[in-house]
Amino acid sequence: MSATAPTAEPEAIRISRASMLLAYVTGAYGFSYSVMVAFLIPLRAMELDTPIEMIGLIVGAGAAVPALLSVPSGELADRLGPRRTYILSTFVSGIVTLVGALTQSYWVLFAVQLVSGLARSTAWLASQTYLTSVGRPEERATITGRMSFATNAGMIVAPLVIGASSDLVGFQWSFVTLSLMSMLFCLMGTRLPEVRVPRTTAKRGGSAGFGLALGLLRLRGMQVVLQLTFVRIWSAIFWMSFYPVLMVQQGFGASAIGTLLAVYAGVSTVVTLGAGRVAARLGNAMACAIALGLGAIGVALSPHLLTYPWVFLPAALVGIGQGLSLPLLVATVSEEAPPDQRGVALGLRMSVNQGASTVAPIIAGGVAAALGMGLSFAFNGVLSLLLLVFAAWLYRGAKRR
Repeated sequence: MSATAPTAEPEAIRISRASMLLAYVTGAYGFSYSVMVAFLIPLRAMELDTPIEMIGLIVGAGAAVPALLSVPSGELADRLGPRRTYILSTFVSGIVTLVGALTQSYWVLFAVQLVSGLARSTAWLASQTYLTSVGRPEERATITGRMSFATNAGMIVAPLVIGASSDLVGFQWSFVTLSLMSMLFCLMGTRLPEVRVPRTTAKRGGSAGFGLALGLLRLRGMQVVLQLTFVRIWSAIFWMSFYPVLMVQQGFGASAIGTLLAVYAGVSTVVTLGAGRVAARLGNAMACAIALGLGAIGVALSPHLLTYPWVFLPAALVGIGQGLSLPLLVATVSEEAPPDQRGVALGLRMSVNQGASTVAPIIAGGVAAALGMGLSFAFNGVLSLLLLVFAAWLYRGAKRR
């Protein structure tokens, strides 16, 4: 039941270039669906005269279940295979989402969010597991960088699609658009070749992957991954929540804030393609720590750069950190976890990611209230840098041993 230290991988699994391109495209489903739901759910709930506190509960339900069940989702991808798991997840999501178009009850909408949120996150885990199972280990950062580029591109297109659909057919029937998109990605998944890695774990147990996850937590490399994951979420949520507020306090208009966020998103998208080159020089984990360190510096400097054109520098630094860190973290997981436990390892990382997304805004709000807006940015940046230095020290120590 326990995890084992990473072992030498068998001969690299290869698929055609056309199949790789298709795999990158299918990887865009998870975040694209999430963006579209984040737009549609609260607006549809308002149409149903849902109490405001219930709207918040419905919106949060989509992330709550993955926070608890990402490890079993990863175990499913390891046992069933990432391709079959992806097909099953997108199909379930498409069917359940269709219910959203047929209901007049916000309680049913809540149930739709619970099920579709789990299906969406499982599909995203399956995509990561699939792409980290092909190619040689030294190619993983390049592969995951291209996956992240496709994911970010999908996040740009998705709101345009759901916005146009809502104008055309209304919020209720735009759930059909979501369902059709899920079925389209499901169909694309059927065109992917099967990818299975050899079993290296003699006994997996029947604990839905939680036993394996506990074993993985003993691996120093996985401990570092989870620390880096927390820093990534902590920095991004704080900066995106409070930097626009700080800009408004300094007299910036909405268009300037929109431009700032566009710079952040653009930089984050472009730098994903450089993940492989950076990792080749520094290694996946160390490159991730350095990238997040640049983001932490950007957060700390933000209150001191509130004049043109310097106001956009923090957006660029945070964008570099966020853009490079995701593919490098996924590549590091594939490097540290045994090949047939990648799904569980990625699920463990996603659980920490979702948990940090829940806790970080609460802590950040308390810090901002206690220290004031200016000092809170310095506190966030310095704390992030200290955690990154500690993670790098742990990782280098583990590699020396």
